[in-house]
Amino acid sequence: MFAKLLILCLVFGASRAQSHRVCILSSSSSLCQSLDKDGSQATCSRVETRIDCALRLARGEADIGFFTEEELLLLSQQQPNDNRVIATVRDVSRLETFSFEAVAVVPNNHTGGLDGLRGGRYCHPGFDQSDLRWSPRVLKTLEEVAARTDRCPDVDTNRKTAEEIEVETLSSFFSAACRPGTWSSNSTVDADLKTRFPSLCSLCGGSSGCTGYSIDMGISVAGVNNQNRHIQALECLRVSTNDSVPTVAYAAWLHVRNYFNIRNPQDAASFSLLCPDGTLQALTPEILSNPVAPCSFVKQPWGAIVASTAAASTVLTNLQAWWPTGTDPGANSWQSVLFSGLIGGANARVVFEQAPIAPANYTAPIRSIPAIDSTASCLPAQRWCTTNLNEQTKCSWVRASAYTLGIQPAISCQQRSSVFDCLTDIKESRADFIATPSNYGYIARQHYRLSPVKLVQNTRSGASRVAAFVKETAAAQENITRFENLRGKKACFPEFGGLAYVAFVRTAQLRGVISETECDYVKAVGEFFDGACAPGALDASHTITETTFNATSLCSVCRPLIPTPDNFTCAYDYTNVYYGNNGTLACLNDPTTDIAVLSTENINVHLQALGLQANQFRALCQNNTLAATPGVFIDDNCLLAYVVDAEVLSRRGDPLNNALNVLFDSLDAYFGYNTAAANQLINLDLFSSFNGISDLLFKDSTIGLTEPTGEAPHEPARNYMELFRHLDACSRATPQVPDIANRAAFSVITMLVMSFLTRFVVY
Repeated sequence: MFAKLLILCLVFGASRAQSHRVCILSSSSSLCQSLDKDGSQATCSRVETRIDCALRLARGEADIGFFTEEELLLLSQQQPNDNRVIATVRDVSRLETFSFEAVAVVPNNHTGGLDGLRGGRYCHPGFDQSDLRWSPRVLKTLEEVAARTDRCPDVDTNRKTAEEIEVETLSSFFSAACRPGTWSSNSTVDADLKTRFPSLCSLCGGSSGCTGYSIDMGISVAGVNNQNRHIQALECLRVSTNDSVPTVAYAAWLHVRNYFNIRNPQDAASFSLLCPDGTLQALTPEILSNPVAPCSFVKQPWGAIVASTAAASTVLTNLQAWWPTGTDPGANSWQSVLFSGLIGGANARVVFEQAPIAPANYTAPIRSIPAIDSTASCLPAQRWCTTNLNEQTKCSWVRASAYTLGIQPAISCQQRSSVFDCLTDIKESRADFIATPSNYGYIARQHYRLSPVKLVQNTRSGASRVAAFVKETAAAQENITRFENLRGKKACFPEFGGLAYVAFVRTAQLRGVISETECDYVKAVGEFFDGACAPGALDASHTITETTFNATSLCSVCRPLIPTPDNFTCAYDYTNVYYGNNGTLACLNDPTTDIAVLSTENINVHLQALGLQANQFRALCQNNTLAATPGVFIDDNCLLAYVVDAEVLSRRGDPLNNALNVLFDSLDAYFGYNTAAANQLINLDLFSSFNGISDLLFKDSTIGLTEPTGEAPHEPARNYMELFRHLDACSRATPQVPDIANRAAFSVITMLVMSFLTRFVVY
């Protein structure tokens, strides 16, 4: 009996030892409950993104994950020898070698190879088609090798976007085209380019508006979808072909075969594939019967199941046992749940590898992408300044992901030790941009001469809120009920020149207690109060205006962490007891002080840490009244500022700022919250945690980006631009936002005006 029990324990232990940790996106966590069934040999490893999964696999903290086609190309760059591909995931109706092949089709009489396309006509499937998940790099491959859109020695790139340079080159190379869909992720740039370069839409059909094809597709043929953009591009080729002008269509080999085998077999003998080496391959029946093209510009590997190196062989063996036919085993089993959760359903077919293979070895024979640092480009890489190793790591993945997809301009990442080091490097052209807290916005503008490229959009709870608080006892006993009652009192600020400091100055100006003609913000606050703690007031990095005023009074209330003979400090770090939001509350608790201006974020946590009660304080509202009741949770109408919590900053007036502005539109489009994880080409979240760490590059409260104008649709963004309008007037310099931001605002105004005027047109 004991022997049987021992054997049973060993069998149970062995089965538990074979349990594999499977990456499941947090957004699909309900799958984990279904997977946790009796006898299951798979457990959930919840991840925010598939990139997080790759990192866990490399550390041995997970065993299995699924990755898309483009993600495999990314892994071959970022983790070329980490982890192992153990199976490809194909479409049950298409088990051919490649996920797709992109080919060029020309008339049989074409001569001159790729350069022979110059002055010709170009039919493209479009930039908004999704049936084969083509990345921008794939969509533009033929253009790049034929028109050399990556080489522009004679083009003036100043103040131009990557898309503008690209379209200018194409319009001079092709005489006519249909290149439908979205050319730029920035709608203002997109509309402008289509207005300026109509020849690239001239073959789409008169009523298309360049959003698609509106040409006559003729009769419908069973087995071929006339609305498919690749089929439409091939029809564009057929009807546009003549002997005097070269014509080319760029399409997927799958659809080329359908078009010439089923829809227009009588025309196949008139066309050939144009190969990358400039030769032609006739579309013979033998060629068209082959699921693999004789030549192509892009071959795409299939998405795949990837395992950690240590577990790869065991996982491969087990998956072959769990899914012996490579399909969903059904029967409501945990194996079926695993198949659906990892692979995606009935249309998928798993094809197992003979042996585990490294990502680089898997992709290299099919499709390789040149090293990012050796790639030609019309615009220089934009240098993203990071402030710690975790940010640098996330930046490197953003950089590689954007490069893999073909997003321009390229990004490089460089790490510095602090935000101020980054601001200095950007000012002195050693870096190009940083996403930084709005707390540094005024210092960045005034001292470092930077300007915003984008403002973030926050969740409503994530925006920055600044409030002023006085002691409840002072409000009652000293009659501090209005801003004018604060003259000659002592004040506490988290940091000199920060958001709270400037919000107070602006509110005091609006209330008439500080003159709007006073541009010296040091003097304005220093003379109004009888003392303050504004950490950093004496530091050169915090200079916001030139002043002859002695700023020592703005440090007179501060206290050092370690007592000194004079107990004086103005440090802008935690050696100053009153630095930061928590320090500002401690400062207000000092019997000698009267008011604190600070961010309300985590204020209850700070109070608890300091042993203070919320009802010890009362808010002094922007409208110059006290809040109705004591406490720190106040209505937004009482705030001194309700603004965005971060922005992207670059050099003021830099000629590449327009390109940088649109680059962020592209990053937002591909890595923001615009696309569901299942539909992303690369599942990387720019605005959420990375590798389990929050607030890297952007705060997790970010939901998107907006233009830095006073007409922005996002209320905190409008408020933020309004907040420093007085500073801009003082410096007699407008905040030089990218031209695109101004054009976007102008476009909105123009549409509104035109809409108004059309009401009075007499027909």
